[in-house]
Amino acid sequence: MNVKEIMSFPAITEDEDASIAVIIKHIELSRIGGVVITKGGKPVGIIVDYDIAAKVILRDRSPDEVKAKEIMSSPLITVGSDASVEEACGLMAGKDIRRLPVIEDGELVGIISIRNMLTGESVHVSKYLF
Repeated sequence: MNVKEIMSFPAITEDEDASIAVIIKHIELSRIGGVVITKGGKPVGIIVDYDIAAKVILRDRSPDEVKAKEIMSSPLITVGSDASVEEACGLMAGKDIRRLPVIEDGELVGIISIRNMLTGESVHVSKYLF
């Protein structure tokens, strides 16, 4: 089985200059665990729920004032859409991460998480406009 068969799509993205308040809205409304951060439309980092808790909330910083680029994990670790699930699992275990953006022909096409691996199912993610 390959990554493309079980990834969640599309990956929810936001620009590096977006506030963490906007990122929180994406996570809450789309019921996801992370948002891929872009610069000039290209993926450059990721913010997951843990990043927000550890780098914003626990430090008493205002989500309206902190920008995504200040707390994102970068450089971005990705996996190809044709990679095997076993390969993605090994990469995640080796890097101690729970989500991997999926790249196909140089473009971001989705994200694979431990949940996808456990269920063996893909998920179409709804993006809410606000």
